[in-house]
Amino acid sequence: MSVHLDELVSSKKVLLLQGPMGDFFAQLADWLMLQGVEVYKINFNGGDWFYYHARKNIFHFRQRASDFSGWIQQFVEQHQIDSMVCFGDCRKYHRIANRVAIKHNIKFFAFEEGYIRPNYITFEQDGVNFFSNFAEHLKQTHVSNTINDLDTFREVDNNYPKMLRSAFLYYLMWSCALILYPYYYHHRCMSPLIELYCWLLSAWRRLKNAFSEEKRFSYFLTQQKKNYFVFALQVHNDFQIRVHSDLKRMESYIEQVIQSFSLNAEKNRHLVLKHHPMDRGYRNYQRLIQQCAEQHGVVGRVHYFCDIHLPSLLKESLGMVTVNSTTGIQALFHGIPVKVLGRALYDLPRLTNQYPLSQFWSAQGTVDKTYFNHFRHELIEFSQLNGSYYGLSPWMTYYQSPVSDIGITTKESMKV
Repeated sequence: MSVHLDELVSSKKVLLLQGPMGDFFAQLADWLMLQGVEVYKINFNGGDWFYYHARKNIFHFRQRASDFSGWIQQFVEQHQIDSMVCFGDCRKYHRIANRVAIKHNIKFFAFEEGYIRPNYITFEQDGVNFFSNFAEHLKQTHVSNTINDLDTFREVDNNYPKMLRSAFLYYLMWSCALILYPYYYHHRCMSPLIELYCWLLSAWRRLKNAFSEEKRFSYFLTQQKKNYFVFALQVHNDFQIRVHSDLKRMESYIEQVIQSFSLNAEKNRHLVLKHHPMDRGYRNYQRLIQQCAEQHGVVGRVHYFCDIHLPSLLKESLGMVTVNSTTGIQALFHGIPVKVLGRALYDLPRLTNQYPLSQFWSAQGTVDKTYFNHFRHELIEFSQLNGSYYGLSPWMTYYQSPVSDIGITTKESMKV
């Protein structure tokens, strides 16, 4: 369980910024109040309001983003805030809030999607992903040959239909309340109606893929078992691409990887590009991939899938290329060599391939399993909570406060 929870619970007044779409931050506020923490919330648009209202200490930011720095600085001074919490530390409002927090010696916490999936979410102080403090923490730990048995967790029943409903209602309410929040700046740089359309398109494509991809993928596995590489695509406008990588565009990485594969991989090898399910409604790279394959002479050796079983894809592969997806950690778990093109907290000499991409196709290397077990153990302890934004949150039940007897429960996690 994330070591940063103790710091959060020791706070007196916590300010919640934007959370994930849905009611998770409302649940979080109720849990914090049970721990004796006073909670404040800022809503930035109608979607925020819809999922967080009818509570005390709710405030609304309706000015331009350029005014937010002065506004929140005055807010934290007036209300004596000692901690801030957000989802995603790279959003514009959250970057501004972080700078104000540093200036005023206020603790800053960020939630993010789980580094370890499924059944976990990420919670850290100061920053997440490549802004995480985990690397410094890892340097201070001792690697043991004993396998750390940390896989004691409860299934969190992540509810995909709830995620779709949450997104639909969030964008709908954002659209309906534009007049009340006229200057809201969204981190994806899209209008709410376009976002809503993309989510509906995503649902349709998922349904279509359920009928079209399974047989094609099964046939591919029978023909090319242990004869292919995986390139894990990421959400095109995710901050992992926009902030924590050099090329900044998923299209550029697709072109780079296919070209390198064509020049350096053995002629009988294949390459699978796995589309990110959260980008399903926003991008379709079929035409680009086909053009690149034709240009570099690898037609028939390059394949494109979206809604296939990722563990099955990884286990039968020779290696995985990624910009910095947390899928890389999943590949390492299965002992699959990984080449990172961007910046990732798991891109370490004993875990991932440290040579140029051109060499990876012929010399993938091996995963140091002992070091990976140590890495994974420390990562879970440092930053992971057993929970879901659209399912159960066992961590709220199991957390034992060091400062209060409220809500103490014995950890009786379920081994799976």
